[in-house]
Amino acid sequence: MVIVGRGVKDSRSGRLARSGLVPQALLFSAVAGSCLWSSESWLFQTNLRRSTAMMATGSISSPGTAVEAVTIEMPEPLDGKVGVAIQAGRRTVSRLAHKDASSVGWRVGDVITEVNGVTVNDNDAVRAAVGSALEAYRNSGQLMRFVVQRRVVPKDTSRGMLRMTPGTGGALTMSMLDLLTSALGEFPVVIFMDGTIKLPESNLAASAIRALMDTGLAFKAVDCVDDRYNPGAREAIEELAGEYALPQLYAGGKRIGNGHKIQELAASGSLAATLRDHGAVEAELSK
Repeated sequence: MVIVGRGVKDSRSGRLARSGLVPQALLFSAVAGSCLWSSESWLFQTNLRRSTAMMATGSISSPGTAVEAVTIEMPEPLDGKVGVAIQAGRRTVSRLAHKDASSVGWRVGDVITEVNGVTVNDNDAVRAAVGSALEAYRNSGQLMRFVVQRRVVPKDTSRGMLRMTPGTGGALTMSMLDLLTSALGEFPVVIFMDGTIKLPESNLAASAIRALMDTGLAFKAVDCVDDRYNPGAREAIEELAGEYALPQLYAGGKRIGNGHKIQELAASGSLAATLRDHGAVEAELSK
């Protein structure tokens, strides 16, 4: 699989996180949006536990874990850097340090194995190779190419709400911006809204949910005004999207637009096609 730059290209499917900090023990939880939609499988929470295990070992080749080699090609640095943090002593991405790192192709848990054709076996080698890659870009504009090992994640075909924390107000260790950005890498379609799928809190949110339901596609929603479960999400989305308006729709890690853009795409009959082009999958509804 090859992922290229700010518009992520995934050869399998076309798919393509400063405000409130979040408890480390339970970073994500998921709840069903309604009995009309398929129930959550706790996939995100499970995937994050697996990513934590990967970061502890610097490998994702544990028994029963399917992995693939993924090539990430960056036409240019993110504000002069690669845009990710690497766990001390490992080659594993522990945090997406730039708001555009997800759309470039990076995922938490990626294990870096190669930089611009140079095999890297430890963090010192990664740092040296990245330094050389950044220098080559500055000198000649050379594209930066990374090969990583990545866990193969089953496609999620449900619809439902995502909670970023368990809502217990515990010790906080990870930024909400990091969490929301990671969500964009885990799910093909995510809408950040005011309210829930069942009870939107604005006309635009209600209109957006109706439009998404009409596409027949799977999607996840985050209630950005729920300060118990998603503290700081409102400010994080403003930083991520570049505007205060809700809702904000993302697909394949890329911003599609706000509520007015969703209405425009729905009215033209192109919303479903746009989302499919970014990796959206058909929803499997519960019987």
